[in-house]
Amino acid sequence: MEIKNKNIGKIVFFIFLLIYTISLIFLYYNQLQYPVTGRFESDTAVHVDFAVNKHYYHSLAAFIYLFLSLFKFSDILIALVLAIATSITVFFTFKLLKAFNKHFNGEVNDNVLYVVSFFANFTMGFYLKAANKQHYIGYENANMWHNSTYVFMRLFAVLTLIVFLRLYSSYKEKVNMKDFFLFTLFLTLTTGFKASFLTVFAPLLAIILLIDLINGTKFKNVFIMALSVVLPIGVMILQSIVMSGTNGSNGYTISPFTALAMRGDHPKATLILSVLFPLVVLFTHIKDFYKDKLYFGTLIMWAVSFLEVFLLLETGERNLDSNFFWGYSIALFFVFLVSMYVCIKDYLKNRAKISAKIILSLETVILLWHVYSGVWYYVLLFSGVTYFV
Repeated sequence: MEIKNKNIGKIVFFIFLLIYTISLIFLYYNQLQYPVTGRFESDTAVHVDFAVNKHYYHSLAAFIYLFLSLFKFSDILIALVLAIATSITVFFTFKLLKAFNKHFNGEVNDNVLYVVSFFANFTMGFYLKAANKQHYIGYENANMWHNSTYVFMRLFAVLTLIVFLRLYSSYKEKVNMKDFFLFTLFLTLTTGFKASFLTVFAPLLAIILLIDLINGTKFKNVFIMALSVVLPIGVMILQSIVMSGTNGSNGYTISPFTALAMRGDHPKATLILSVLFPLVVLFTHIKDFYKDKLYFGTLIMWAVSFLEVFLLLETGERNLDSNFFWGYSIALFFVFLVSMYVCIKDYLKNRAKISAKIILSLETVILLWHVYSGVWYYVLLFSGVTYFV
């Protein structure tokens, strides 16, 4: 019976994934028509125009668009590739959750993980109209459908973490070189599409490796692991040169809260609402959140991303772009994902405790509103409005 239910869950999962993919093709195709129709505003049409017409190669996505532009129905092909990249991220999110099972020494039912995979790919800021009239509160969201480079980056970031967890689990004894090179490759590709993940993951990796070194891990093993970021950093530097601006004026400065204040009606409130569920989960684990490296690590990643978007500001032509939000968004994606898994583990561990059930019920309600906010925002996009609706 259990095997049958597992198969039914898998079938339902892939049916929903197929429906999602078809809807994405429609959405992305219409976004590509924005310069002509003036509807379905997105960054994707700009990215394609930059690559095909202006030969501006700031991302690996540009080369995909350049290649697909050689075919007759290029817009349909680009929409198809973006749809597959977005929907397959849901599938690999499930695979990442399976890796969490091994890490946490638990076995959460696959059917639950299927649901969580979709939840993770739809969660957005906890929408309250009083805090922000737009559903899309600035860039403070883990999920979005208007920026093609983020779509590709998130897919490869998920793949990167799947391999990293496998590599990290045994590196203290011996570095698995096959996994090391695969991890380096995925991290480099992730950076090639968008450097934002590297800017929040590299500091986290440095902290983890430093702690391991202090705790007695061989220097050789730590050094090899540290080498994984060399090539991605080189790619990021190359991207920085390409995006330095037509007059070379682009740069960075320290300006606390300036970038955050650019977006949203009430930036302080929306900042809290963007991460409300993980904050509530953290509050219930405040005494032991540092005991598990995976949970602790994602919190550190989120903290790094917050400090970057809080402190740093671009100068020059890109002054108003607020690009440090992309790192915050990808960190939100992973902190939501791990927090959901931690919440599930709490439920399995504390089924009989009334107090625990009350807390878990509160966490579940908050999470469901995050998901509802994302689903409703996704539905709104199909009316042809701007993504900043």
